[in-house]
Amino acid sequence: MTRDYSLVIMFMLRTEALKLYRNILRQLNNLPDKEQRKEIKDWARSDFEAHRHHEDENTIRSLLYQGQKQLEELEKSIRRANS
Repeated sequence: MTRDYSLVIMFMLRTEALKLYRNILRQLNNLPDKEQRKEIKDWARSDFEAHRHHEDENTIRSLLYQGQKQLEELEKSIRRANS
């Protein structure tokens, strides 16, 4: 039973990570500068790849939290740049 629960948790965390990644990519469409868009996309991809190996639930949750905060900062920066 514990293993099944662990698999469900890991599936949910993976889903959250993919959702975060897609949200980052969506925000990039709001950037007018194509070079900046590419740089941030490359950064996001490499950051997600660098942390792909983590299996500890708390570590993954912490990374997701940090990623969400970075997404919020990106959104604020894009709003400021476009206003």
